Amino acid sequence: MLTEVAAPVTGLLPLTREVVVRAWIAAERLQKTAPSEEPDPIARLGDTARSMSQAAHVILHARNHAARTAQTPASSPASPTRPSASRRR
Repeated sequence: MLTEVAAPVTGLLPLTREVVVRAWIAAERLQKTAPSEEPDPIARLGDTARSMSQAAHVILHARNHAARTAQTPASSPASPTRPSASRRR
């Protein structure tokens, strides 16, 4: 599930971020050609894109950590111990 969300190229979060970045770029271009009274929505798009990038990085890191943990071999069960020579008769 984390791969579908945060995969660098095909993940949902990076693809959504790409849409937000493109909207941000288009809005900045439009604002330069037609001045607006309220630039806040454009700044918020930039902040949203940065937040999404950070979230994707954290999720990808968590996924990679989980994958490494899953690959770690389980500890082997304790082998039966033999009585020491001093305990044998």
